[in-house]
Amino acid sequence: MIILGIDPGSRKTGYAVIDSENNRMTILDFGTIVLTDTNVMPEKLVRIYTKVGELFRRFPIGSVAVEAGFYGKNPQSAYKLGYARSAAVLAAALENVEVMEYSPRKVKQSVTGNGNASKVQIKYMVKRLLAGAADLPLKEDEADACAVAICHAQNLAGGKARHRSWKEFVEKNKGLVVKSARLERVK
Repeated sequence: MIILGIDPGSRKTGYAVIDSENNRMTILDFGTIVLTDTNVMPEKLVRIYTKVGELFRRFPIGSVAVEAGFYGKNPQSAYKLGYARSAAVLAAALENVEVMEYSPRKVKQSVTGNGNASKVQIKYMVKRLLAGAADLPLKEDEADACAVAICHAQNLAGGKARHRSWKEFVEKNKGLVVKSARLERVK
């Protein structure tokens, strides 16, 4: 099944198209819809809606997964994120495709085994789990969109993350995790 994963945002919206078949997930396309050059919300929503529509014309998408919003104390941010998510969901709904929402914690848990995983951990696991993604220059929003799609693929298959916890992953991949931690500190 071809799955579209979306990480909505009012400044940048990440998307990823993956093919999930027989426990193998392959990345087909990914990108970021950049929305920072306009302050007008309707223009941002049209861009998201249009790009998602283009993806439906390019791929036989069978299911869509969207990361649900994390709402802090700023109601304006919550509204803007809700608008962005709604534009993507509307484009999928008009194609009569099922849309599922997953919390950020659920996405992280599915991909890394840790609901509090860092962006570095998510990106690393996305590149490990998706065939064809190892050498791709995924940006944060794109890696998050891939993670949402992976979470949905696993949910559809009734599967779980390949590692029960981040601790288990670290024990099996000590050299890689130490390298990642050093890179995180340098930034």
